[in-house]
Amino acid sequence: MQPARKGEAASQKMVMGGAKVLKQVDISSAEVGAWACRTEAPAAPQAGPRRFGAGASARLQPYRVQWETEREHDPVFLREWRSLLAASSGPEPIYQSPEFLQYIRATSQDPAEVEILTVRDAGDGRLLALTPIRYRDLAIGLQVRHWRMKLGSLHVGTVMGSAMLGEESPAVLESLVRFLLSERPRVVGLSLPALPQHSACQLSLHAVASSQRGLVACMLNGWRECHKIPLPGDFNAYLAQFGSKHRYNLKRQIRLLREHAPLELLRIDQPGAVDQLAVAIERLAPSEVKAALISNEKFVVMARQGLLRCYVLQSGGMPVAALVATQYGETLHLHNVLTDPAMLRFSVGTSILYLAIEDLSSEGRFSAIDLGYSSPSHSHQSSNRVEMRGHLLLYKSSLRTSALCSAERLFGEWLERAKGWHQAVKGWRARRAAKAAKAA
Repeated sequence: MQPARKGEAASQKMVMGGAKVLKQVDISSAEVGAWACRTEAPAAPQAGPRRFGAGASARLQPYRVQWETEREHDPVFLREWRSLLAASSGPEPIYQSPEFLQYIRATSQDPAEVEILTVRDAGDGRLLALTPIRYRDLAIGLQVRHWRMKLGSLHVGTVMGSAMLGEESPAVLESLVRFLLSERPRVVGLSLPALPQHSACQLSLHAVASSQRGLVACMLNGWRECHKIPLPGDFNAYLAQFGSKHRYNLKRQIRLLREHAPLELLRIDQPGAVDQLAVAIERLAPSEVKAALISNEKFVVMARQGLLRCYVLQSGGMPVAALVATQYGETLHLHNVLTDPAMLRFSVGTSILYLAIEDLSSEGRFSAIDLGYSSPSHSHQSSNRVEMRGHLLLYKSSLRTSALCSAERLFGEWLERAKGWHQAVKGWRARRAAKAAKAA
């Protein structure tokens, strides 16, 4: 945090549990082992795709694909890893970081749950690409909001962060996919849950699937909107994106909250502050959200790794809103917005986001808040950037897998059409009502 401005220093203090009171809100402050593998370069265009795993007689590419999980604490390897991270433009680098891997190691009972797969230059050993692979059973089914009917599951290797770190050319990714699916026979495919539509990784993986008979690329649930709130670095510059009326309304909401009861914004980023977050979750979160959230013990581990950054807004000493979020680099990843239904007239969801953005801006290092898959209804939506992402499954072709994926994909497409029809009917009814009112 930057030093407090004059008049605010006295209002900043520590509260029990280690949560930082950012301000008494004032409207004036605005596996082990390694195997070497030479892989073949894509052959010249042929009449049809090559059979996956077949030894075509193409010239060899100088790639060495191997597991380097045993090197996760090696300082030299960590420097290489972090160098790729720093140059990455992937959607979720937090899940590709050494810190998140250590979080998984501390909270998982299966040490083989995550492995690190690398691609190196066979000549000089230079690290070309890296990805942590997390093994899990991917449930396939039909879902509408919180209702879901499971059709089956597939054992997949999830590409953490939904992108490769480093080079993402078709040749590099083909070598990586070939190696993984041959070394781990139980794995039926690669899962990338939040792959950007126009990314190099997406184009390369579809090129690999097109050139390899026996590999299929399937988009589960289609392309969906992901929202980001850009942060200019200065809070006043952020507010300048809005008109004067919008800025007035934001400040008025805070003023009304202050008049209702004493207002405090708590930042939860230290292990000792997690109890404050637990109280807020218990009071504010619906049962289905509580069931989906991680345990308090995991929140503590995440805080120790420097990945946790949540906010709790208290009115009269009681939590009325909370943001459940994680941080990495220049991005805050917002996972849940929790609000007290009894305080909705004060727009507490919008208010806590406004105050959190003010705090993030004060540090000067955050460039965006990533809302992930969402359809935000908050008043900051006009400043959002929208990126289309989707869940890509690249799998070994089989009748069962194809049937499961097709069922989920087709249901998702039907659901999107149904939503469109619903919106069209609503619009028609609204126009009809307006016309009737005008005629009267």
